[in-house]
Amino acid sequence: MYRSCIIYVFSGTGNTMRVAEKYAEALKMETRIVEITASYANLPLPDDFSLVGIGYPVHAFNAPHIVHCFAKHLSCKEKKNLFIFHTGGEGLPFNDSSSAGLRIILRKHFTILSERHYVMPYNMIFRHSDAMVRHMVTYMERLVRVHAVSLMTSRAENHIPMPLRHLISILFRIEWIYPVCQARMMKAGSSCTGCGLCARMCPMGNITMKDGKPVFSSSCSLCVRCSFSCPMNAISIGLLDGWKVNGKYQFERIMQDSSLRDTIPVKELPFLYRGYYRRCEKMLNQS
Repeated sequence: MYRSCIIYVFSGTGNTMRVAEKYAEALKMETRIVEITASYANLPLPDDFSLVGIGYPVHAFNAPHIVHCFAKHLSCKEKKNLFIFHTGGEGLPFNDSSSAGLRIILRKHFTILSERHYVMPYNMIFRHSDAMVRHMVTYMERLVRVHAVSLMTSRAENHIPMPLRHLISILFRIEWIYPVCQARMMKAGSSCTGCGLCARMCPMGNITMKDGKPVFSSSCSLCVRCSFSCPMNAISIGLLDGWKVNGKYQFERIMQDSSLRDTIPVKELPFLYRGYYRRCEKMLNQS
C-alpha cells in the first residue's frame, strides 16, 4: 500500500496541472505536486515517496523537451512505481506515442505501471465552447478517479509498442528545435502595459523585463503560457500567432453553470473526438 505520492508536472496553460490536482484528490494519500521548470535540478527526488507520477502536455506527438531532460535527471535509490499522464486538445492515438522516449529513460529507475491521455481544452488553434469544456473536464475527473483506484493495485498494465506511431513521433521532434527560432520572433505589442506577468510565469525563465517591456530569449518551450495569460493580449508568438488563444478558461464558472450538461452524447461531438470518447466510455463501463 502506498503511503505518499509525488507528481512532477510540466504545464503550460494549466490543463496538465489541473489533472495533477485531481490525481492528488483521487489518490487519497499524502501527495505533493511539483512543477517542472528550467531549474529542475533543484527539485526534490522521489526517494521519500512510494509512488511517482509524471504529467505533461503533448507537443506535436511528443513530450516537451524539458520533460525529457528532467527524466534524465530523475533517479532514486530504490526502484519505484511510476505512472504517466498527458494532456492534449484532441484524442488522436498518436498522442499515446509521446511517451516512447520517456519510457526508455525512466525504466532504469522506475516500473511504469500505466499511462493515460486526457483531452482538455485547446490553448492553440481555436477556443472551445463552454459546453465542450464542461464535457472534457467531467470525463477527465471521472477517468482520473478510475485510474487512481487502478494504481492502488500496483499492477503494471501491458504496454504495446507501436513502431509506426513512434517513428512519426520521432519525426515530429523538430518541434523541439522550432521554439529556439520561434522565440526570436516573439514580441509584445503596443498594448503591453509592462505588468511583467509573462516574465514571472514563464517556466523556462525565458522572459526578462527591459525598459518596461518583455524581452524573449531562446529557451522557449512553446508552452504559450505567456500569450495565453496576457491580460492585454499583447504578445505575438511569431509564425503561430494566427493559432493563438488568449485568456484562461473559466473552469469554476463553467462547472457550476446549471444550464450546461455534464457531458455531450458521443454522436453529437465533432468527429475528431468521437473515437476518444467511445474508448473512454468503454473504460468507465469496465471499471
